[in-house]
Amino acid sequence: MRAASPFTSTESGTWVGVENNTMANVKAQLGYTAFLPCSVRMIGDKQISWIRRRDWHVLTSGVYTYTNDERFSVTHKDGADDWTLFIKYVQARDNGTYECQISTGTGIVSQFVNLNVIVPEAFILGNSEYHVETGSPINLYCIIEQSPTPPHVVYWRHKERLLNYDTERGGVTVTMEHGAKTASRLIIEDAVTTDTGNYTCEAPNTQPALVHVFVSQGDKTAAIQRRTSGAAGGECQVWVVALLPTLLALLWTAHASSTTSHPISRTPSPLTSRTNPLSSRTSPHAPPLYSPLTPQYSPVQPR
Repeated sequence: MRAASPFTSTESGTWVGVENNTMANVKAQLGYTAFLPCSVRMIGDKQISWIRRRDWHVLTSGVYTYTNDERFSVTHKDGADDWTLFIKYVQARDNGTYECQISTGTGIVSQFVNLNVIVPEAFILGNSEYHVETGSPINLYCIIEQSPTPPHVVYWRHKERLLNYDTERGGVTVTMEHGAKTASRLIIEDAVTTDTGNYTCEAPNTQPALVHVFVSQGDKTAAIQRRTSGAAGGECQVWVVALLPTLLALLWTAHASSTTSHPISRTPSPLTSRTNPLSSRTSPHAPPLYSPLTPQYSPVQPR
């Protein structure tokens, strides 16, 4: 049903605005065509103009266009009431308020249309990074949100290479699911390290989603390292056991050589063989043991 016009006229054709400055809301999906309505009757020789409010640019006046942007045009048939502004291939920057106005004898009567550009977005479930081991499958799931008109295709790319129709690598499957929300799944069998990189999910006129995939050896590398270190440790133990007799023989030889070079003297040392002076005293008149005129260790004369 067409919205009521903000303009009315008398039988003489003089226009009087009775619902001036009314607002209408229009939604349009990114990349599609937006239709901004303005309906008036019996305008006589007056002109309907469309103005973009954010920069006060006059887009059309009557059936003529006053912008270099060819996406804008106005549609009107002789005798009809509608002066619809068309915006083809609508972009996010087209978001905002537009004014349809007509000059009357009492001033300007306007109708405002607020254009809301809907930008669909793709979301890849999970984190921004996806880790997988070599030999395992890469399994990515993408959902298209805020899309009044469902996309007919969803594209998957690895870096700049399109995967939907891939025949070079093999093992690549792309499926789509249509429902309340459009979804797509990418499966890559037997992941290899060259599958590492950025993966993009996108649809026409949709904000794309990106995930970074890491393909690594994972636990296999750790197992190899453990086996390598274990083997090295075992070899060291074998070498130690094999060299132990040789080491002991070398130590015994070094000890024997040291004993031969420095023989132990069996002649009593004068100090160790000296008779205890205390035990040799038989007379209380014996000379003092330590005399200042004799050496500290003077020999004891035999009796």
